[in-house]
Amino acid sequence: MNRMNQCFPSAHDHSGSQHNFEAARVFIVNSDEKAQSSLCRMIASAGWRTQSYFSAESFLDKFDPTHPGCLLLDNHVSEMGGLSLQQRLRDRNSLTPILFTSSQGTVPEAVEAIHGGAVNFFTWPLQKPLLIKGIRESIEKSQYLREDKKKREEITIRMMRLTPREREVMALVLKGRPNKLIASDLDISIKTVEIHRGQVMRKLQVRTQADLIHLAFSYPSEMEH
Repeated sequence: MNRMNQCFPSAHDHSGSQHNFEAARVFIVNSDEKAQSSLCRMIASAGWRTQSYFSAESFLDKFDPTHPGCLLLDNHVSEMGGLSLQQRLRDRNSLTPILFTSSQGTVPEAVEAIHGGAVNFFTWPLQKPLLIKGIRESIEKSQYLREDKKKREEITIRMMRLTPREREVMALVLKGRPNKLIASDLDISIKTVEIHRGQVMRKLQVRTQADLIHLAFSYPSEMEH
């Protein structure tokens, strides 16, 4: 089967919106129609919209990695299998957190899934409170990862706007060197150092030296571009 099913949250249920999760979706990949329907109803009752697939292949064909949410993945989904799908998504640098479900999972499979980055590994019969808690945490993680990725991309772009000299000045500022010593190190005037520092602050969109240090500490790899 290659069709996709969707479930919508009840109009009177606002538990999802209370956490600003209106746009998030729970993607369900499960070959068992009864299990899929049960999960769909359970998740919709908690306020989230779902999209369900009967195979890993159909999910990959239609999956939009830019959409916030999480994946509820059966470990023994037909054809590819849950662990193989997890690896495929990891190879694509997917930011979508994965929660595994299994009616016949083994400890080694659960360990492999968790080591592969899964948020949790649930076995049937599922306990709704624990599942909903796991989904909520996964969606929070999804939103954080997307915001962090966007921030890193923005910082990389800002760094690309710096000239080689501005990068040199910035590096010395981050080492705590005062303007007078930076001028001596680079054989330029103090006034020129001040101009370069101002350009660094403007281009990186920071207001103080403390802000610049915090940015460098929080995003070291992006600041090295």
